[in-house]
Amino acid sequence: MSRATVRAACASYFTPSVVAGLNTIYTAHPKRIPGPAFRNGQAAGTKSGAVGVIHIDSETEERRSIGGAFSGKKWVHYSVEMQVFCHSVEQHSEAAMDFFDSVIDNLKAYLRANRTLNNYPVIFEAGEEELVGIYGEPKVLNDGATEIWGAVRFTVSEFINA
Repeated sequence: MSRATVRAACASYFTPSVVAGLNTIYTAHPKRIPGPAFRNGQAAGTKSGAVGVIHIDSETEERRSIGGAFSGKKWVHYSVEMQVFCHSVEQHSEAAMDFFDSVIDNLKAYLRANRTLNNYPVIFEAGEEELVGIYGEPKVLNDGATEIWGAVRFTVSEFINA
């Protein structure tokens, strides 16, 4: 497997919008996230929406079985973040935070629902070794909209012959 394979597996699992409120998934941070991406596929007048960006933070590998010159197994772990960017035009930031919390809770529940991201044997496990939430402070923009950032970090693992 490679970083590209892990990224594609994560994108495939979370696309199309299977997590309520998470309306667009990017496989890397785009130069610019267009406004309509936050509410992609939602009814007109929807006040809050979010996009997800897949980021691979690091990777490690360890030997799990002893082998000869051409046998054995290595366990490779990729630290993946699903970064969540929320934009809301709710009148109160508390309502925007309620929406953001629901997206994060839905994201974690969906990740817990299938530890192989529907992609075994490529993905041995995901979200089993680590599931960490990282959250920023809400920011109110000049036009009154609220932006909130957060991320769910999880480990995606594979076994390779090495």
